[in-house]
Amino acid sequence: MTALDTLRSIALGVCVLCAAGGVIQIFWPENGYKPVINTVLVLYIVTSVLQMRGSAGGRLPQIQWDALQPEAGIADYQAYADRLAQESSAAALGSLLADAGIEAEVTLSGGVCRVLLADAADEPRARSILDANCGTLPCEIETGGDAP
Repeated sequence: MTALDTLRSIALGVCVLCAAGGVIQIFWPENGYKPVINTVLVLYIVTSVLQMRGSAGGRLPQIQWDALQPEAGIADYQAYADRLAQESSAAALGSLLADAGIEAEVTLSGGVCRVLLADAADEPRARSILDANCGTLPCEIETGGDAP
């Protein structure tokens, strides 16, 4: 029985016990013993939950915390997040240039955004758009003749 199956079993048991307690409360007459029966029902539910056992040795599964290596995936995730942010920024810069009517090919290589302009006359406008919007992403502008 897996940990999820054990938790499902316990949750089902709690729901059944609460439903049974609710039914008993409905049919219990209104008198001075109502607070007593409420307390008894709560104690019954609590003790029943504590006595529930899964089929794996009667205990809830134990998590082996020392087997987990929390730092293992953090560096990979951070590198992925950084690369994704750079790719999104490069795509956004390409969209801004296209919206301004500047024909350009925007690529990302080695963490540097390279903008290849089709027309060298668009360089001043492209530079002002990049200066205003590229933030910390390093950008280089190349014209049609400058490209390798």
